[in-house]
Amino acid sequence: MMFTDAQLAQYEKHGAVTIDSPFTIEQLDRAEAAWDRLKQNGSEPYRDPDYIEVIQHPYFEEVAKKLLRANAVHLWWGLAPHERPPAKPPYASSRDQWANGCHIDIQATLEDFEATPRRMRAELWFWLNDVPAHRGAMRILSGSHRHIMEHWSQVLQPDHKAQLPRVHGLRPAPVSKNAPAFPEYIPDMHSGPPWIQQDPSPAVARRGQILVLCSAGLHSAWMNEDNVPRKAMGTSWVATGVSCGLPKNQRDAVMEFFPRLRSKLRPDRTHIVPDNFDWLFESDYYPKWTETFLTSY
Repeated sequence: MMFTDAQLAQYEKHGAVTIDSPFTIEQLDRAEAAWDRLKQNGSEPYRDPDYIEVIQHPYFEEVAKKLLRANAVHLWWGLAPHERPPAKPPYASSRDQWANGCHIDIQATLEDFEATPRRMRAELWFWLNDVPAHRGAMRILSGSHRHIMEHWSQVLQPDHKAQLPRVHGLRPAPVSKNAPAFPEYIPDMHSGPPWIQQDPSPAVARRGQILVLCSAGLHSAWMNEDNVPRKAMGTSWVATGVSCGLPKNQRDAVMEFFPRLRSKLRPDRTHIVPDNFDWLFESDYYPKWTETFLTSY
């Protein structure tokens, strides 16, 4: 099982690609059972051996290496079981869901994305059941990552560019004054309709497939109109030697969780969890970066 050059090219162009994984039906059954247990009892993921077996599977590391153009990578964040539970009708329209939900999670420049190693978070969503469009499939706006990262390349001051990549949730206008990033925002393109009026694509998948996502592009959660939850395990990776920013609460959580996780891995897999945090700096929503403010502010 390989992450092919063609799939990598699709990721680079569109900001997402869904790939197959080498997991057998038996392995998927154990992984899903572990997911069910963790959701039911609320335990930390490192406490379930079957869940750990998924996290330390070499395939995720190999995909991340190729994606990030790196000889070595390690986990960044994102290990808890992720659920999109069934929603109660009436369901919001597709237009409203996109307009209200579209956002980015990672702020980075196009130079970051095109660097070797790539200065970007590799996000791998591992699906434990089928993800048809109506089962809360994530919506992704193809190609938006490149336009948005190019914008950051053009407007950010050099000292701010040096603080990327970072987790920094931003969305297009209108932006609520209660949003953590307000009045920072993602401006619309000079040509074409506003971001919130564009048409995203559902990230549909079969059980056992992996969504490889660049969350520097616009994407959104979606209402699950099915009667069963959408089940996922998420991992994110970064190239060894690349510094990354996280808000303080998330950074503190990583620093607390990683030593516990590392202690549960097989000796030949402990390298995927770093034993220090020199690479992880604090990056909160203050101070604000004025070059990203709403033009009306």
